[in-house]
Amino acid sequence: MKKTNLILIACLIISALGQSQEPISDADYKALLEKSPFNSVYPRNFTKAADAYFEASMQVYTKGPIKEKEAHLAALATSAATKCQYCIPYHIAQAKRLGATEDEIKSAIMIAADVMRMSTMFYGNEFDLEQFKAMLKN
Repeated sequence: MKKTNLILIACLIISALGQSQEPISDADYKALLEKSPFNSVYPRNFTKAADAYFEASMQVYTKGPIKEKEAHLAALATSAATKCQYCIPYHIAQAKRLGATEDEIKSAIMIAADVMRMSTMFYGNEFDLEQFKAMLKN
């Protein structure tokens, strides 16, 4: 089932990308902007493809192998680490809508901070990657 969903999403994306080179009518463009104001951030001829991709990719939250609340908590952690001022409030709102507690939200952000801290420490000190991987095998 998961493989079928992935194949379906890939086909949708490929189909949408094929359409991206075609000029879009004023009426179609207006309809896509009314559907989502986010569509305004794409070049006009790519709006149909971008909209189709967005719809397909958002299914990872609702139909993916990770429960929806946890998927939004993971996205929140990523958003915090990348400092996305748009994604953070969105994923907090979605996580809360799905029953996330303040401690779960704070924990997701703390995990992101810890990963970034350790990554900075290892990378900045040029800690040997092969040595690190060898340590994980023990």
